[in-house]
Amino acid sequence: MNALDAAGVVKEYGPVRALAGIDLSLEPGTITLLRGANGAGKTTLLRILGALTRPTRGTVRVLGRDPFSSGDAAVRAVVGFLGQSAALYGELSVEENLRFAANLRGVESREVERALESFALTRVREQRARTLSQGFRRRVGLARALLGEPALLLLDEPWNGLDAASAETLSRTLESLRGRGVATLVASHSADNLPKFDRELALERGRLT
Repeated sequence: MNALDAAGVVKEYGPVRALAGIDLSLEPGTITLLRGANGAGKTTLLRILGALTRPTRGTVRVLGRDPFSSGDAAVRAVVGFLGQSAALYGELSVEENLRFAANLRGVESREVERALESFALTRVREQRARTLSQGFRRRVGLARALLGEPALLLLDEPWNGLDAASAETLSRTLESLRGRGVATLVASHSADNLPKFDRELALERGRLT
């Protein structure tokens, strides 16, 4: 079974068509690079695949289930998502943000400790998210996306704002997740920091090429 299947995905904002019929499948244990200029629709596509935005038309299936259906809402717990903004709760501490996400996804508390250590967040664990630098916010967002080892990982420009050590940690982590069967889709302008990817796609004017 594929980690993800999308068919005929269209997204329209009034007269503007951001996505013009996307067909995409991601197999377990693969890393796919999605390239495209600003405005090509990469962020919109990732948000739909992550069940954060509904498509105007088309279907999305994660592990064969509809993440937009109320009966299959739990499938969202197996999707890790990091957008261009980390979208943290500013008044919560780093640790509280991670524990809140872990509770929503049914992840054991020890995974939070592991995430804090993996991305060198231990020393800022009690700091409110709104006071963090951009680099630290990205680290927390990545740590949250990786909680519980999702079956599907969607990352939008994940290396932006990361220091060299965190970038290396992310690359090693993606390689490890691939070996454990996780399907990863990375939207990025550059492949310089990526581990070896299995497929490269280009998004232009809302269409995959």
